[in-house]
Amino acid sequence: MRIRYWLLLIFLFCLGARAQNQDLPVANPADKVHVYIIPTDGIAEQAAGRMARGVSAETGLTVRSTLWAPSGKLEPFAGTGQYAAEDLMALSARIAPTLHDVSPNTYYIVLTNRDINSSDRTFRFLFAHHNPAANTSVLSIARLLHNRNGTAASPEVAGMRIGKMLVRTVGEVRMGWKRTGDQKDVMYAPIMSTDDIDRMDLAGSVRARRQGAQQ
Repeated sequence: MRIRYWLLLIFLFCLGARAQNQDLPVANPADKVHVYIIPTDGIAEQAAGRMARGVSAETGLTVRSTLWAPSGKLEPFAGTGQYAAEDLMALSARIAPTLHDVSPNTYYIVLTNRDINSSDRTFRFLFAHHNPAANTSVLSIARLLHNRNGTAASPEVAGMRIGKMLVRTVGEVRMGWKRTGDQKDVMYAPIMSTDDIDRMDLAGSVRARRQGAQQ
């Protein structure tokens, strides 16, 4: 998606994983909605809607967003500002029965501005946490809004980071995209900081996969 599109998304936020290369079920053309984005915490409904349209344009899948959903009373890990991603995953099970055009293969991405980690806290933090068995991922924008040195990222940079991570998540969990050691690819792993995300070429990654699918 063009930079100016993702740039628009970052302004809307004010309104309101583990390294693995496992085989996951790819999207079924018969599914009416392949992915639902669930905005919670500080993510506005308008932003989620724009993001869903952007990811649809990049991937060719049907991606929709839901109404804003409260995450409930969550407690951070003691002495930190991080929250367990597993607690946020419970949102998909609560919201899914109320949605239209879902199937057993519909995937859910819970989008939050809370800083997250896994319950076992194996890593310092997580940008995203995936649970294919529950058809759910949690994606945090908390660290995408800042540079590695702690300064605030420009709206352009932050918007592009969010777009890359959303497309990366959908590509992995519903399009069969595999992780790679190519630092310019959107599926590069392991992601250690926002510097790694900034190096990714989203347009080039999507174009290469489309060309590969046509051959």
